[in-house]
Amino acid sequence: MNKDEFSILTKRLRSEIVAIGTRYLKDEEEAEDNAQDTLLKLWTIRGQLRQCSSVEGLAYTICKNLCISKLRKRKVVPIDLNEEIEHISQKNAQWMLEEKENSEWLTDVIDGLPASQMEILKMSQQDGLENADIAELLGISETTVRTTLCKARKKLLQHLKTRHK
Repeated sequence: MNKDEFSILTKRLRSEIVAIGTRYLKDEEEAEDNAQDTLLKLWTIRGQLRQCSSVEGLAYTICKNLCISKLRKRKVVPIDLNEEIEHISQKNAQWMLEEKENSEWLTDVIDGLPASQMEILKMSQQDGLENADIAELLGISETTVRTTLCKARKKLLQHLKTRHK
C-alpha cells in the first residue's frame, strides 16, 4: 500500500477510530492520541494490509486494544483513608442516632395506642401471627382483629404524618 492509498484509508477510518476511543477513554483528547497511535501501527504494517480481509476490523481491534492498555495504565488516585473512615464513622453515628430516635418514637406511639389495638398490632407485626391465630388466642372474631388492626395502623399513620410536617 502506497502513501496515497494509506492517506485515503486513514481519512475514511479516522472518525470511527476516534469515536471508539472516546467511548472507551471518555476523553476527546486522549481519544485523538489513541487514533494517532492506531494509525501509526497501521502505517508500520502497511505492506501487509493488502493480505488482510478487513482493514477496518483490524483498525478497530488495534484501537480497542490500545484503549484497554491505556485504561490499565491509568494511575489509581490514592485517597486519605483516615479522612474517609472518619467521614463514614460520622455518617454511621448520625444514622444510628436517627434510627434510635425513630425507634423510640415508634415505641412511644405504639404504647400510646388503646390496649387492645396495641396488643393486636404487636401480635401481628412483632410476632408475625395471622389474623385467624390472633382471633383464636384472644377469643374474638377475625373481623374484630382486622378492624382493630386497621384502626391501629390509621392512628400510626396519622402520628407519622404529623411528625413530618
